[in-house]
Amino acid sequence: MAYRKKTLRSMSPTTRKLARLIGELESVERRLKNILPEIKDHEFESQALQSSMEGQIEPQATEEVDWGEGQIEPQATELALPPKG
Repeated sequence: MAYRKKTLRSMSPTTRKLARLIGELESVERRLKNILPEIKDHEFESQALQSSMEGQIEPQATEEVDWGEGQIEPQATELALPPKG
């Protein structure tokens, strides 16, 4: 609850600071409550995307490629796709 200017003026400086902090805390609490459904939706969508992406593209076999200077790096030859259905 916001305090009126007249009420804040009648308070001591320490009490005034505390009242302002309490007001700020209440404001933050309201904002967090208001964005909570949006956060839940994003979390649900993120989990759905993550579960759908798991195991979709994985290298099946690798072959070594010589890059000339003695460096041999693995290279994927084909990608594994999940079974349909």
